[in-house]
Amino acid sequence: GYSHTSLEADNRASSGSSENYHLGLFAGTQNGNLGFRSGLAYTWHSIETGRSVVFPGFADSLSADYDAGTFQAFGELGYRINTASASFEPYANLAYVNFDADGFTEKGGAAALSSGDRSSDTAFTTLGLRASTVLTLGTVTATARGGLGWRHAFGDVRPDTALAFAGGSSFAIEGVPIAKNAALLEAGLDVNITENATFGIAYQGQIASDAQTHGFSAKLGVRF
Repeated sequence: GYSHTSLEADNRASSGSSENYHLGLFAGTQNGNLGFRSGLAYTWHSIETGRSVVFPGFADSLSADYDAGTFQAFGELGYRINTASASFEPYANLAYVNFDADGFTEKGGAAALSSGDRSSDTAFTTLGLRASTVLTLGTVTATARGGLGWRHAFGDVRPDTALAFAGGSSFAIEGVPIAKNAALLEAGLDVNITENATFGIAYQGQIASDAQTHGFSAKLGVRF
């Protein structure tokens, strides 16, 4: 797969973008009510950054480009409970994420920074419950689903980078920390438009004590 990521930090006169190429392998098995799912994925990142440094008597424009990679692996065990109106699945998930980035040296003037290679390893455990039910909307059937989980992160949860000006000593810059504990929310609706086409909308949220993220997506699937 392919994705593009961009960011703008106007208050810091900085911007960045990443071209991402994804490759994944997923497998699963079901034995009665007990299900096991696992997967491996790798993403290649081609990253470009730019920033401006301006203060009285000085102005500089700087840019850098470098490559990075993210490896992910997970395993999940779930137990499906079917009732007359809905299905429920308590589950336990273990995931591992490794991030490696090449070093870089900014192009520009005296304010250019350089960094060496860097790497981080983070693991996540999640306990949660998913539920789904089939709805009939006139002549159309749909599947409504939702979930609630609790995720714990350990390992390299405080990303940092050692930077240096040309000829100077290095100093550490710390990024936004990964929440050690967070509540996970998910909800979605998949509508069978025809026998071979499905339209779906989904929400995913993560809520921690000092940060939260919310995401929405839509998809159209066609079977041939």
